Amino acid sequence: MEVALKHALQKVFRRVNKSFIFENDTGGEHWEMPPPGYDANKILRDDCDGFCLACRILLRRDQIPNRLVYCEVEGEGHLVVEVEGWILDNLQQRVVSNKVLRHYRWLRISGYAAGEPWREIVSPVNC
Repeated sequence: MEVALKHALQKVFRRVNKSFIFENDTGGEHWEMPPPGYDANKILRDDCDGFCLACRILLRRDQIPNRLVYCEVEGEGHLVVEVEGWILDNLQQRVVSNKVLRHYRWLRISGYAAGEPWREIVSPVNC
């Protein structure tokens, strides 16, 4: 099962990454959902949260439960998507295990469903 899941995650990661152009938010941090009907076939210009929200749309479409994780990388706020310990992250070249991201400081994690509350991560245990 783990091999099939990782393959599905890599497929989503590659699709989003192929059509994603990183751009910092202008005028302050804001999260914007990809356009309705997003399918990774059109260029998406955004920062890490846009990348994560795009991945999340495709993962939900494929019925793969996932969560957003807010963390710090080198003192900067950053957002990734987590699925059973696997991380989809625009700073990486592929889907990676949370165990290899030792320099990430995990701070908050969302629920699986839209609208579920975020929780603080209080222990050094990986997400």
